[in-house]
Amino acid sequence: MKDGINSKIMKAKNVLLVLETIMRKGPISRSRLVTFVGLTQVSVINVTNALLEAGIIVEAGRTEGGGQGRKSVVLDINKDAFYTIGLELSVGRLVCGVSDAKGNLIQFVETLFSPDSGAELLVDKVEAITDKLLRQCSLPASSILGMGMALPGPLDVQKGILINPPNFPGLKQAPVGRMLEERLPFRICLDKETNLAALAESFYGVSAGYKTSFFMSLFRLGIGGGLISESNIFHGFRDGAGEVGHMTVEPSGRRCGCGSYGCLESMIAEDYILEQVRHRYKMGMEMKKPEDIDGITLEEIFERSSRGDSVCLEAVKEMAAYIAIAVGNIVNTFSPELIVLGGQLPELSSQLVELIAERIHGKQYPLHSREIKIVKSALGSLVYVKGAAALAAKTFLYDALPEHF
Repeated sequence: MKDGINSKIMKAKNVLLVLETIMRKGPISRSRLVTFVGLTQVSVINVTNALLEAGIIVEAGRTEGGGQGRKSVVLDINKDAFYTIGLELSVGRLVCGVSDAKGNLIQFVETLFSPDSGAELLVDKVEAITDKLLRQCSLPASSILGMGMALPGPLDVQKGILINPPNFPGLKQAPVGRMLEERLPFRICLDKETNLAALAESFYGVSAGYKTSFFMSLFRLGIGGGLISESNIFHGFRDGAGEVGHMTVEPSGRRCGCGSYGCLESMIAEDYILEQVRHRYKMGMEMKKPEDIDGITLEEIFERSSRGDSVCLEAVKEMAAYIAIAVGNIVNTFSPELIVLGGQLPELSSQLVELIAERIHGKQYPLHSREIKIVKSALGSLVYVKGAAALAAKTFLYDALPEHF
């Protein structure tokens, strides 16, 4: 009996491994699948034939490399095999989207959500927004494999509890996972938003071809990160991994909201950068000053820096230096192949990304520093919604298969 159970578990793992690899790397031939998944050719053929018969994957044409001049059949996910919902909770709003099995975002809607609101109102809002979304897409709830949620940390991922999110005082210890499963007609999974941004890039974005990648989210009000290894999120003890915003980059620096000093998040905070730039202008450190020094914005600082303004360029270089310290620590600790920079700051300044990369590539250790790629996110502001939908697909994928699997 035990051998039978183990055999079923192994078969399920093999099916999911093949299916997830096709999701991430398709269209792909069976021969390349064998290389990526590490199964025998016979096993890959058996699994893919069963998936084709079930309509979960499709033949998507032919490609060179079949041997003796023949072309190989390539396989891809059937985009209509299932649908998932991704939801992002951020300060002031909820964004919800439906994705097909290939990760294409079909439709999304958003609504306002006050940071002071409680868990009951959050559940009401989510129920209303998902109902509206399905009606707009003309999809029955039965077609939804599950819903993923991108939430601010800290979280208890397994129990579905928001522990103590700094910007949401009304959601302290809120069991949102259980509450939503009691109200919605599909299953719920959740994770930190930065982890899901990393997952989205790993499935559909710039890190799709890499085994290990790190996503760093750089926003005006907060910084976080997510590590992906072999398409899996690294959570760490108590789901605490990825809090790079509280990495010390200046031991004698300013006090952070967490109580420590010199955290990355405090040293590149928008208010601090604006304060430094205004002070330097008033000290006469740049001849061509803006007309309204006190009203200067972060956007103006990045724009003036790109034109060579000495005060603004110095500020951007300092930001890049602090971020590069954190990125360097990540490189030394985890050695990812790729660092993806997302959020408002990289979107506002390509120069910032270039300066960070220059500092990392100029390091002497580790020896492969120059080989590590540092790039901007490819998925924009909807990366968290896409990542949440990808989490639902990854978590509930086996449920999309017929019973005989």
